[in-house]
Amino acid sequence: MPEEQERFHNAVAAMLNSVMFENWLRFYFLREDEVSEGKYVLSIAIPEKAMDRIRERFFEFYPMAQELNGKRLTLEVSRSAVCNFIKDTYEGDLIPQGSLAAYFDTHAFQIGLQLFNIWVQAYEQALEQNFLDFAGWQNAFAQWCATDQAAQIREELKAELKRHEH
Repeated sequence: MPEEQERFHNAVAAMLNSVMFENWLRFYFLREDEVSEGKYVLSIAIPEKAMDRIRERFFEFYPMAQELNGKRLTLEVSRSAVCNFIKDTYEGDLIPQGSLAAYFDTHAFQIGLQLFNIWVQAYEQALEQNFLDFAGWQNAFAQWCATDQAAQIREELKAELKRHEH
């Protein structure tokens, strides 16, 4: 694989891992607090021991966990945490300066993101029943991506994106 292509592939993989990590945090550390009768707010509540494990095992993503821990959660907060993390961590190094938006718009990223969302929905019950650390999520998702089912979905997503281009 030519160097530029490999760099692009690595950048997209890093971006997807960032999205996956934020999703993993929400999946296992989401807390719902009642603020008044029938009104709830969501927040990320990562226990100290879990933060220590994240720092030890997933150091790269520790800043995102720190940023989100204890924060009221909205779609905007989640989106900003991921985008800011990717910008701060990868832009100028893995992703050429000023190219972040273009990378988010690539078919490779969009297809990876959709595959991840399909996987989470399909395996939500199993993921709830057995806590997996982030590496467990990465491995399980990679194994699923290697299946014929995922390959078929990937091809359907590619065809759908091509139809929308014309």
